[in-house]
Amino acid sequence: MYKVLIVDDEINILEGIAAIVNWEACGTELAAKAHHGLMAYEMIMSDPPDIVITDIKMPGLNGVELIQKVYQTNPEIKFIVLSGHDEFEFAKTAMECNVQHYLLKPSDENKIEEALTKVVKTLDEKSSREQFLEKMKESLQSVMPKAKEQFLKEFITTKKYGVKDWEYYSSVFGLHTTADEYRILLMKVEGSSEYEHLLALKELVIEQLEDTYITLETTIGDRVVILIERSLQREMVSCLQQVKEHFFNYYNLECSAAISEAGSIQRLRQLYKEALDCLTQQFYVEGGSIVTVQELKKPSNPVEELQYDHQDLLFAVRSGDSKTALEYLEDFFEEIKQEKYEAGLVQTHCLELYLALIRQADKQDMEEYLKQVLVFQQYDRLHEFKEFLEQTALQISRYHYEKTKQTQSHIIDRVISYVEDNLGDEELSLSKIAAEILYMNSDYLGKLFKKEKGERFSNFLINLRIEKAVDMIEHSDHVKIFEVAEAVGFGNNPRYFGQVFKKYTGMTPTDYKNVKADL
Repeated sequence: MYKVLIVDDEINILEGIAAIVNWEACGTELAAKAHHGLMAYEMIMSDPPDIVITDIKMPGLNGVELIQKVYQTNPEIKFIVLSGHDEFEFAKTAMECNVQHYLLKPSDENKIEEALTKVVKTLDEKSSREQFLEKMKESLQSVMPKAKEQFLKEFITTKKYGVKDWEYYSSVFGLHTTADEYRILLMKVEGSSEYEHLLALKELVIEQLEDTYITLETTIGDRVVILIERSLQREMVSCLQQVKEHFFNYYNLECSAAISEAGSIQRLRQLYKEALDCLTQQFYVEGGSIVTVQELKKPSNPVEELQYDHQDLLFAVRSGDSKTALEYLEDFFEEIKQEKYEAGLVQTHCLELYLALIRQADKQDMEEYLKQVLVFQQYDRLHEFKEFLEQTALQISRYHYEKTKQTQSHIIDRVISYVEDNLGDEELSLSKIAAEILYMNSDYLGKLFKKEKGERFSNFLINLRIEKAVDMIEHSDHVKIFEVAEAVGFGNNPRYFGQVFKKYTGMTPTDYKNVKADL
């Protein structure tokens, strides 16, 4: 129901109209009555009606003045004017204020109701139009984000749009952008994820980059795409680091980002392709990284194969030298990273290196190592190949270390056993044992002996001979010193034996024997 206000200084006419008009049938309700123009104006300002039926000739503020004054603040209020024949000039002025119905007095209820019905119809049509426009506006607002997303998606992935289209749609979308250069930002959720994770990532990026001018944003497949203007690369990297941290803390998922170089609208498709190449071929970076185009630029002179034989690595592995093996791999992968070889080339070479490494392993373990080739082929990042090969080299190096250690211990045990059995041989020496017993290089045997026992073989032999001599003197009352000397390898040189004995015990063999006898 539309609210109606009646204004007339003649009380009989005012009350008569109020009583005889079927307000409800006209789709209205009588809201108020005013006895003069000033009273009506105050009512309108306090509680505006939809329709005002007013007389023209009134004291204080006549009908035309009331209409003009109300029109300045409430032009949507509809007026029906009641006037005599001599007031037509006043009515003309009222028409200028969009008054559409002019009734001559006296007017019966039928004319008034007819005028009201027409005004109500006009108001209904206006309300219908407004509702339609509001729905269209709401519909447009709901469609606009999707339209913007679709426009950006098609602009950077097809040749459907040009610069003129950009200018037109910028106006349609209200972008008001005047930037000369833009950047394309791509982001992707690593590992297994749902579409909701991608949307959450997009909202998080938009929120974090609120101080940066985001022109348009969309999603293409499993990637978030954002067009940004007036942004420095280092500032974006800093913001994206925070995005990564927040996203991981909330979803326990890593996300990767790629930032294009700065370029004009004409280069957007190229910038997108460059950023996409960074995001989809991040062979040289770890998952969850922020990569720029400059970081993944390919070498100007790519090679057809990698010239490495890795003999130093294989020797270190066979020798059980895990430290040297890991240092070699660290240097090798750092060089690969610097050179930026083609990813497929590196993958093939790493597989060949793995096969070379496992050939150094125990044959019994070969089958298990070969099964790992299937795991190896699933990797698509350089750091994954590096970690896998390091683990393999470490395992095989430790195997050879333990094996060599056992062999070396066995050799030294044989040396000691032979010395103990032949302690009386005055020709006994490491060179003799190496040449006649073990058939190996005496220098190597000497180094191996020192490594295992912590002392040189000559010191070990002297100590063992003196210990044997002491034992003989302590446990035999009638043994002769020359007999002791001969028994422990000093032959027929008891004098030299006595000098050595004194050096190690602090007294001569004879003195040691006398002291022992006195105890």
